Amino acid sequence: MGQKIPQRKKEDLRRRRDFPKTAGLKRDFSNLWVPAALLAGFFLGFVFARIPQGSRSVEVFTPEYSSPSPAPLIQPATKSRPAVPTQKTLDGKWDEKTIQGLPLEEIKNRLRQLSSWEPGSRADQTERWLVQRWARLDPSNACLYAYQAVLQGADESLLFESASLWAQQEPATAAKWAGTLGSPSLREVALDAVYRTWAKLNSAAAIKSISSLPSAATRAVATTSVAGRHAQNNFANALQWARKLPGPLREKTLEQILGEWTRRDPTGAAHWLIQQPGEIQWSLIGKLAGDWVRKDPAAALAWGQGQSDPTLGSTLAPGPVQRKFLDLALSGFISSDPRAAASWLVTPAGSKYFTSRATSVASRWTSLDPREAVAWAASIPDEKIRQNALGTVAYTWVRTDPEAATQWVGSLPSSPTRDPILSSLSSSMAPFDPASAAYWASQISVSQSRESSLSGILQTWKKIDPSAALQFIRTTPALSEPTRANLLL
Repeated sequence: MGQKIPQRKKEDLRRRRDFPKTAGLKRDFSNLWVPAALLAGFFLGFVFARIPQGSRSVEVFTPEYSSPSPAPLIQPATKSRPAVPTQKTLDGKWDEKTIQGLPLEEIKNRLRQLSSWEPGSRADQTERWLVQRWARLDPSNACLYAYQAVLQGADESLLFESASLWAQQEPATAAKWAGTLGSPSLREVALDAVYRTWAKLNSAAAIKSISSLPSAATRAVATTSVAGRHAQNNFANALQWARKLPGPLREKTLEQILGEWTRRDPTGAAHWLIQQPGEIQWSLIGKLAGDWVRKDPAAALAWGQGQSDPTLGSTLAPGPVQRKFLDLALSGFISSDPRAAASWLVTPAGSKYFTSRATSVASRWTSLDPREAVAWAASIPDEKIRQNALGTVAYTWVRTDPEAATQWVGSLPSSPTRDPILSSLSSSMAPFDPASAAYWASQISVSQSRESSLSGILQTWKKIDPSAALQFIRTTPALSEPTRANLLL
C-alpha cells in the first residue's frame, strides 16, 4: 500500500508534463459543462416538480367521484369505486339523527365514502337516510341519484321516498321529471309516489295536471294513484269523475275507487252500484263481490241471495247481475277460507250450492293443507260427491307433493271406490311422469275405466318417450289384446 502511492503521484506528474500549462486549464473548464448541466437540470426539475404538487393534493379525492354531467353529481354507492375513508369521516356519526342535520356537501361526501363499505343492510339503510336528507335539500339531483341507484340494484323504495319528498316541495316539476324516465317500471314507481303525495296536498290540482303528462301510460298511472285519495273525500263524486275517463282507464279507476269504498262501507258501495246503468253494474259487480266477501262473507252472501235484511241496504234484484255476484262471491270465499266455506255450504243458506262447490273446496283446501282436505272430503255423506272430492284432492296433491300423494293413495284399500282417486291421480301425473301415471292407472279395478285411463296416458307417453311407452304396452297385463293392438299402431 505505502509503495503504490508514490508511484501513482509520479505517474500523474509525468502525465501532466506532457501538456502545456494553458492547454491544461482549457481542458478543466470543458469538463465542467457536463456536471454543470446535470446540476442545472436537477435543480429545474425539482423546482417545476414542486409547483403542481399542491394542486394534485387538492385533487386526490375528486377524480373518482367527479362526473362530466351536472347531475346527479356523484355516482350511486352501489357502483362507485372503493374509496378509503379519511380518519375524519371514520370518526363522524352515521346515525339517522346526525345525518338529518348534515349540510348538502357533507351528504354528497358521505355517499362517496359509502362505496367503501361492505354491502349489506347497514349500508343500504345509511344510503337511504343520506338520500332522504339530500331530497329535502336538493330533490331533483337526489331523485336522479336514487333512480340510477335502483337501476343498479338498490331497493325501489329509495326512488319512491325521494320522489315523494320532491312532490312535497314541487309536485308539478317532480311529475314532469317522473314522466320522462326511461325505465317503464321505475317511471311507474316515481309517478305513483308523486301523485299519491300530490293528491294528499291538493287532489284537484293533481287531477288537473294529469292531462299534461306525455303518454297514455303515464296518465294511467297518475290517474290510479290519485283516485284512491280523491275518493276518500266523496266516493260517489269520485266514481262519477271516473266514469268520464276514456276507455280502459275508466274501468280500472272505477274498480279502484269502488274497491276502496267496499273496504270501508260495502253496503254503501253496493247501494250506489245497483243504481247505475246495467253496463256499469255488470263490469263492477265482480269487484264488489270479491272485496265484500273477504271483509264480511256472511253479509256479502246474504246480499247476493237477495235477502232483505235492513242492515244490508238495498236488495239485489234477481237476474244476471245477481247470479254473477253470487258466483264470484262464493269463489272468493272458497279461495280465501276453504274451511269456513265448507262450513257455510252445509248451512240452510248454503246447502243448495254444496254439490256444485264441493270439488272447488277440495282443490283449494288441498293446496293449503292436503291432509285436512282428505279428512273433510272423506266425511262427505253423499258417495258420489265424496268420490269426486277425494279425486280432486288426489289430482291437486300429486302436483305439489307427488311422494306424499302416492303414499296416501297407496294406503287406501283396493276397491271400486278407490278407482276415481286412481284415475284422477294418474291423469294429473301424466304430463310430468307418464311412467308412474301408467303404473297407478293400471291399478284401477274396473277394466273399462282402467283401459280408458291407460289409453290417454300412453298416448301422452309415446310423445315423450316412444320406446319406453311401447315397451310398457307390449308387456303390461293391464290391457286387453284389442286395446293393446290399437295402441301399438
